[in-house]
Amino acid sequence: MIGCIDDSELSSNPKRLARVSISGQSIQHGTQPLRPGQVINVEVARVTIYRITDRLHEQHTADVPCSQIVTIVAGWLAELGVHSPLVEDLARAVCAGDWPTAYAIGDRLSVDVSVAA
Repeated sequence: MIGCIDDSELSSNPKRLARVSISGQSIQHGTQPLRPGQVINVEVARVTIYRITDRLHEQHTADVPCSQIVTIVAGWLAELGVHSPLVEDLARAVCAGDWPTAYAIGDRLSVDVSVAA
């Protein structure tokens, strides 16, 4: 393991900085070598997770990042023997935050999409 991120302060930290404790071997961070036991601050990106629900099957719900929407919805449609290019349009709309379009496409595909809590 290279390091451990302490994200307990991320929610109240607008710059999204996390403390990283280095363990194991030394690593390079920019031009500075980092040694075991050293602690640094790094910027951490938050990934939005979306809840996808299949309206046609009760047990089909998944919490996924944008990059997984196509895989999940296409898999559900494949179980029904269906393929639709609208799946990619749905993912694009969700990732872009275009909720009116995402909801309209979701209606056609019989899926609900929302930001997971």
